[in-house]
Order: sequence, then C-alpha cells, then structure tokens
Amino acid sequence: MTKIEIIDKITRQSGLPRRKVQYIVDNFLDAIIESVDKGEKVEIRGFGVFQRNEKKERNVYSPIARRTVDVPARSVLSFKPSRSTDRDIHEGA
Repeated sequence: MTKIEIIDKITRQSGLPRRKVQYIVDNFLDAIIESVDKGEKVEIRGFGVFQRNEKKERNVYSPIARRTVDVPARSVLSFKPSRSTDRDIHEGA
C-alpha cells in the first residue's frame, strides 16, 4: 500500500477533505523522521517501534569484483512491529 492509497482510504473512511488528510499524514511521517534523525526511538503502542541503528564498518567479499570490499559504517532505519500487530494480522483482524 502506498502513501497515496493510505490517504485515499482515510479520506473515504473519515469524510475529511483529501487535502487535510494528506497534511495530517505528511506531518505525522515528518515527525517520525525528525525524531529518528535526532537519535530518538519512536514507539507507537500497538503498531511498532522506529529507531536508527548504527552499522559498523565491515569487509565483504564481492563476487562481481572478485575481491574483498570495505563497506563503510552507516546508519539505518529499523522498524520492529509490536506483538499485538503480529497477533492481529494472524487472526485476520
């Protein structure tokens, strides 16, 4: 499901104007991104946790180059769904 599809679904379900729904969704996502960029953990109960993880520098073998390549350290965004979300999905809710 894309962001546009989410906006359309919320618009249909809420009866709010599409422009307002898009504004709310955009600001919600921006708030998550800004918090994670600051190094904060964003926990949405019943949904999951967004956080930034630091990956160390490492060496990997590249079969294309046929040699070892250095992969620099980097930050990655991770999402861990809450347990209740897993249960709801399996129960078909």
